[in-house]
Amino acid sequence: MLDTGISLLLLGFQSGNESFSFLWDTGSNISFYEGTDPYNSKEFQIGGQVVSIRRGEGILPKGIQGLVGLDFFRGTCIFWDQKDLYWFSENSPFCVHPDAYLGTQLKILSTKQKGDHTFVSFEYPKSFQSYAHIDTGASLSLLPKGRDDKFLGERKVFRPGNSILIMNHWRSMEPLTLIAKSGFREDYQNVEFLTGISLENFHLSGDKDKEEGWVIGLGILRTRPLFWDFSRNRIGIIHQEN
Repeated sequence: MLDTGISLLLLGFQSGNESFSFLWDTGSNISFYEGTDPYNSKEFQIGGQVVSIRRGEGILPKGIQGLVGLDFFRGTCIFWDQKDLYWFSENSPFCVHPDAYLGTQLKILSTKQKGDHTFVSFEYPKSFQSYAHIDTGASLSLLPKGRDDKFLGERKVFRPGNSILIMNHWRSMEPLTLIAKSGFREDYQNVEFLTGISLENFHLSGDKDKEEGWVIGLGILRTRPLFWDFSRNRIGIIHQEN
């Protein structure tokens, strides 16, 4: 795993004599690789396993040959320790009882499911609670603005079709809180995020409501080790003192 500062790359995909790097994007349902070959899909070796990934196109950082989405992790759980990504079968002891391996500092977050996508309970600003999509493909989060947040300027956001949306960039002046199923509250300080989101801007489907437009992105996720059980829809973080 390589954290470039704006994205997470999974390294070591092999096909023939070629090596590939793939963007990890849980905001995407499907995985794909970019190529000019005549095949609809290709087999890749990674971590001692062989996986089939279809050929497609998308908006990718320069030099990145493909993307792994939610379908890639179906039937598994993962643990990202902020350096390496560990991948386990859904029936492995680690997936079934992660607390036995990660200890009491593992906090399973309160979530809800919308199709294949997971939304985590958060509070920001103070006394405003909602749910946000967990998206490893988003470098910054999309959050409601607090009263005293610091304005950092404007940022360009690239949308499907290569169109660009200008959004306001902020730093939080109070803690962002993720809420665990147990009621435990994990605070994040000095979070950078974007505002200016609307259903119209992102062309969200009609069954998505406003709260499901919020996003917890990589800027927040990279600050804690992350457990994700894709079969049981469980997401957990390792508690760290601020």
